[in-house]
Amino acid sequence: MEYHINPLRWSIISIFVVVILWNLLSDYYGFSLPLFLFYLLFVVGLAYSIQFTFKIQKHHLVYQVLLFKRSIIKKEIYPEQVNQIEFIRAGWVKKAAIIKVEKGFDIRLAVLQPPEAYDHLIVFAEKHDISIVKTNDYLTLERKGERNKMKD
Repeated sequence: MEYHINPLRWSIISIFVVVILWNLLSDYYGFSLPLFLFYLLFVVGLAYSIQFTFKIQKHHLVYQVLLFKRSIIKKEIYPEQVNQIEFIRAGWVKKAAIIKVEKGFDIRLAVLQPPEAYDHLIVFAEKHDISIVKTNDYLTLERKGERNKMKD
């Protein structure tokens, strides 16, 4: 199954980049409204063209970063490379997972769409005997989700 990741930090980082780079550009070129609008359009276009995807295959996981629908980063993760998967809360009511790998950077999966992706990730981890850690906040979100399903 393929899932899309909605990175929470991306909007904060893009605002920070816009402000810092605009200050640098204005020092060099002066305060020009057309230049600022062109720069802002470029940053917004770049921000919307970056996509993050996550696939759960039968025998491995695939994490990709796409720029204009072309893969710029593709990481295949096999079960023997994973130390543990930690399920956490991101924000107030959003679930997230961190895949801790032996070598390389940990992969943070914040706000997978659709939310059932976390259940599929748990099934994958149990099938391949990967250690699962759920924080108290995550368990609270699971209980709240179960209560909401019972009400509906």
